[in-house]
Amino acid sequence: MVQKVLRFSDRVRDWLTSEHAVYFDDFDETNVKDYEGGLGELADRIIEEGLKDNILDEEDVDLLGD
Repeated sequence: MVQKVLRFSDRVRDWLTSEHAVYFDDFDETNVKDYEGGLGELADRIIEEGLKDNILDEEDVDLLGD
């Protein structure tokens, strides 16, 4: 999910790189799903940005809870 946003959104990628020093390769399945630590909060922000940029659909976000 997060990788999908990073793959298609230059704006989000640039924001992550410059503001957070986070790169596409930092997001694997463990980091995205680990909300007790890791990059969970940042992953949420990226997903929100993906929704704003119309890269993700609301249905895509529902899959995260599964």
